[in-house]
Amino acid sequence: MNRKNVVLAMCMAGFFTIIPSVISNVYATNVKYERINLKKRIYTEVKFTNKPLKRHITKHKNKSGTWKRHLKKQEEFTYSIKQQILSAKMRKKWREENISYETQINLNDIKNKYTNNKVERKQKNKSVDLGVSDYRLNQGPDVEVGIISGDHEVQINAIDNFKIIADGKLLKEDYKGESLLFSRDNNKVKLNGKQVGSTIYLKSDGEAPFSVKGNRYRGIMKVIPARWNSGLTIINILPMENYLRGVIPREIIPSWKIDAIKAQAVAARTYAIFHKNGYRSAGYDVTADTRSQMYGGYSAETNSTDKAIRETEGEILTYNGSPIDAVFSANAGGYTENSENVWGSKVHYLRGVPEVPYSVIDTPWTKEFTFQTFSDSLNKHGINIGKLKNIKLSKLKKGPMSVSDRGISGRVKYIEVEGEKGTKRITGENMQIIFDLDSTLFDLNVKNKGKKIEIIGYGDGHGLGLSQWGAQAMAEKYGDGKNYYRRILSHYFTDTKIEKIY
Repeated sequence: MNRKNVVLAMCMAGFFTIIPSVISNVYATNVKYERINLKKRIYTEVKFTNKPLKRHITKHKNKSGTWKRHLKKQEEFTYSIKQQILSAKMRKKWREENISYETQINLNDIKNKYTNNKVERKQKNKSVDLGVSDYRLNQGPDVEVGIISGDHEVQINAIDNFKIIADGKLLKEDYKGESLLFSRDNNKVKLNGKQVGSTIYLKSDGEAPFSVKGNRYRGIMKVIPARWNSGLTIINILPMENYLRGVIPREIIPSWKIDAIKAQAVAARTYAIFHKNGYRSAGYDVTADTRSQMYGGYSAETNSTDKAIRETEGEILTYNGSPIDAVFSANAGGYTENSENVWGSKVHYLRGVPEVPYSVIDTPWTKEFTFQTFSDSLNKHGINIGKLKNIKLSKLKKGPMSVSDRGISGRVKYIEVEGEKGTKRITGENMQIIFDLDSTLFDLNVKNKGKKIEIIGYGDGHGLGLSQWGAQAMAEKYGDGKNYYRRILSHYFTDTKIEKIY
């Protein structure tokens, strides 16, 4: 049989007894990976506030390179978010409720709009130029980024001279150095305590004219009442290429090989095209955090990432003539996964592929739990099986794998836990959530004569599409600094093409 049950047995009080020598034979983890401490990771801070929920999200690193979770029920809910965790559950629901983008996006329409170096004018009131048409040509379609949603007061500082446009009319022209305090009054926006309208634009000819919470931004700032809470929504409007300048340094390490950065630039551009209007019900296209792509505005820009964006300008990935959902994760752990094992549905260009051997990719992460802690964690999440007796999971092997409880990469689809009150099946995704794991590519082992459960895993993120560390590995080994990024993308996105749409 190609499926082998791994039985975790306990020798502590209240559990059945098993001979230690049997444990060592059954549970020895035979993993032939280079064990090098993971010193390089991608770190980015994202912090936003949703006051009605009293939620603050922030990311931090501890000494072991893992992420810790903290919870304060009364004042705020603070928890760590990983750089490339994309909610598989959310994406699956989105796919079930929406028509596929492949049928909605007409690539020729995009090409026709931007091939001639023309940017579409967006003027809601002909008497007032909102400034979008003033941007440098050949920068692609405009992107509306939701950078804040839910704050009751937001301060925007003007770095350059600017105009304020309220409900389509020029309200005033002002000078750099001004500090603007926005608040909400029912369905209207107040500026410095005075109600001015429901849709406010701040426009300037400066390079990065506005600062919000310490970050500078290019383009236009838009202020509206939040659609889903009692606060404000702040939106940054700017052309695609300038948007990417604030994305790529937050999604990849700028000192990496240029071919890896170029691959990320094309993937990020494609992702933004595919998901444009994804948050339209909230008033914008994409978020500035991991729900879409990390975005830090002008303050995040670097020379190396600017170069990669410039040298791939207008290039996106297509499959059968349509833009693809170019998802990516930090580290696939040696093998990417088929989409149906993560999303539940097959996407032809998201097939599992092996990765180039690399120290970071091949380095495992570990977590340990006592049997009691393991059982308690399950109980807290509604999986009440009583005293834990057995756990069944096929042994992890190097991909490709072909067993029912693992995907092609070896990522866990489900495990079976048996206790005094019965047997439950837990998905790999839920295991990742319950035990705060970096990925679902993991194995189980017993230590200390059956007193502890060790989870040994690989990778960071969902494992679909582009692996950022995998791209860096390929670029280091084979990159030419020019066009090798195309080979990286074709490896991770099966049967796709790179097309220049503007």
